[in-house]
Amino acid sequence: MDLSWKPVSTAKAFSTRVFEVHEIESLSPDNQKGTYYTLHASDWVIVVPSLSIKGTEASFIMVEQWRHGTSARSIEFPGGVIDPGETPEQAAHRELAEETGYIARSMTHLASISPNPAIMDNYCHIFLAEDLQDTKERDLDEDEYVACTVMTESEVLKKMGKNPFNHGLMLAALFLYTQKKAEKE
Repeated sequence: MDLSWKPVSTAKAFSTRVFEVHEIESLSPDNQKGTYYTLHASDWVIVVPSLSIKGTEASFIMVEQWRHGTSARSIEFPGGVIDPGETPEQAAHRELAEETGYIARSMTHLASISPNPAIMDNYCHIFLAEDLQDTKERDLDEDEYVACTVMTESEVLKKMGKNPFNHGLMLAALFLYTQKKAEKE
């Protein structure tokens, strides 16, 4: 059975600085008309910064910030929106440096995932940053308040999925990191 829907029309219903809401009329596989709403936003990047110091457990550079959607603080991997004209890899380098002050000599693309394909049309590009150097210079956006910390890999693995480590995309990024790490072993 063909499960494809056929869009009949699309209109912008609402627009904000961060996303747009689109109204889409579509025909179902059996030609029933339905109206649906989707969020259109720019693509994002998440960077998993893996810090290796000889003789110590592998660590991650994490950022803590306030999230308006949950009205709570969240501890996450650094990341953000891809700027116009930027490639996902360029955005990953920029976001890592802006939020943490670290630069990566090695940036590996782990995956491009759909944050919520039921209602969103954008992608989140996840990167592994290695061979890190601390420049000690951050460049946060005007409305960005971010604390940066180093946490061991085992601590992040233990806490992920529980407050304040409850951002679903960070769980996906951590899974992709562990998948890549298993490939190397």
